[in-house]
Amino acid sequence: MKVTYTEEAVADIIEAITYLNERSPTAAAKLDAGIARCIERLADRELEGPVSRLRSGAVVRSWGVPPFRIYYQRHPDELLILRVYHQKRRPITR
Repeated sequence: MKVTYTEEAVADIIEAITYLNERSPTAAAKLDAGIARCIERLADRELEGPVSRLRSGAVVRSWGVPPFRIYYQRHPDELLILRVYHQKRRPITR
């Protein structure tokens, strides 16, 4: 299955890894690998998160990679990664 990322998701990942890398390169590498593994498993349909609604009204699913949550939509031939959002930040779901 093709995996596509929104600009926001790419920015979320870059921001998180950059921030963490300045403090602990090992932790940054673990987080990067954990996010990549989770997205791969989502694409392979090994995981299926609960349905929620973003503040924008979009219906999404999500899966946690603590302390982050991956928000995504599954389409017939595509997994669209919408956000990779830190769970301590202001909620983006209703």
